[in-house]
Amino acid sequence: MAHMFGLGKSFIIPAGLVAFLVAGAAPSMTSAEEVAPPDGSVPAALADSEPRPSYVSAIGDDAAGPEPAASPVSGPPTHGWELPPARVVMGPIDVIAESIFGEASAEEWQPLSLSTFFSEGWDRPWVRSPAGTRGGLKQNWFGAADATFVRLSSINFFNVNGMTTNNGLLLTPFPWAPAKPKAIGNEYWASYNLYLPLNQRLELLVVVPFLASNADSAGHYVGNFGDLTISERFRLIEQRNFTLLALLTERMPTGQTVNGNDINFITPSMEFWWNFTQNWVMRGSTGINIDTGRHSATSVYFNNLAIGRQITTKDARIFKELAAHVSVTTLSDVLGRKGYITDVYIAPGFRFGLDREQKWYVLGAALFPVSGPHPYAWQPMFSLVRNF
Repeated sequence: MAHMFGLGKSFIIPAGLVAFLVAGAAPSMTSAEEVAPPDGSVPAALADSEPRPSYVSAIGDDAAGPEPAASPVSGPPTHGWELPPARVVMGPIDVIAESIFGEASAEEWQPLSLSTFFSEGWDRPWVRSPAGTRGGLKQNWFGAADATFVRLSSINFFNVNGMTTNNGLLLTPFPWAPAKPKAIGNEYWASYNLYLPLNQRLELLVVVPFLASNADSAGHYVGNFGDLTISERFRLIEQRNFTLLALLTERMPTGQTVNGNDINFITPSMEFWWNFTQNWVMRGSTGINIDTGRHSATSVYFNNLAIGRQITTKDARIFKELAAHVSVTTLSDVLGRKGYITDVYIAPGFRFGLDREQKWYVLGAALFPVSGPHPYAWQPMFSLVRNF
């Protein structure tokens, strides 16, 4: 087909084929000897020959004389639509690098479904999630499940006040938190957390607990490194108003028993985020910390449910993007090593930004035991977050 190969040569179409052309059944054709080479040069056999007249016969009038043919349209066929721009396919290393260091504009965000988990999102760099259509922001809350993909680092501080001699499980709902030590008094605990998205489906969380300090049996405070923890976070569903994650977390026994550490957990869990009505968000998690190490620890089944409201926007003079929330957590001994106890905690909390560029945030919460053995009185928690 001449017009499909961008030929500039004129050609003759018999009247029978013209009928098909008018009816839309067949395109125009050219003879094989009229095809020009790809470089646009003229074959030697045709260089000195006179050009043959080209014409289109009128339908039903074979006696009509030749008429000048319309100039053929050069270029590829469009068939009535424009082809979408080709997507640049990136290698795994490029995707990881772009996810960690790229601009990550929310304008490039696309939803992800569970049905395409194995085929979609793995070859695309992570981008920031836009706010829900009902005003909910996909941000972390302290004392509640994350249930979102973020790119940030944070310094976190916990102060466990008034520990008792009662049995207890973990001091906070997090899998990397110290277990209740035998000592009484207070425990101070601090960590550096790093969230690294690798693509649109996978994110790593690295928790480095650089301080765990409490009194020993002699009443002297002993400070040590905590249990290093790494969590692989898989995004199953990502929609504007709903997110579902599956997590696999490993806690490594790099700390000391005196501080409630030296524990090896494997933790499968699930988390969700839901912007269910205007400016209100619900989020939660469920999972089990499976003890694979020393028998002085126990496996802990946990559930967390939080609800909160977005109060201000990023344009507020102070307390930018302020959110207030409250969460409820249950921790249950499933092996019986702690007497099958169940601890129930309630944690009111807040989050607000410090700058219009949405880089720095302050998070806080206070954890209170409301049911169970009451292993301590209460626990304030604070975090300074830096998005990048």
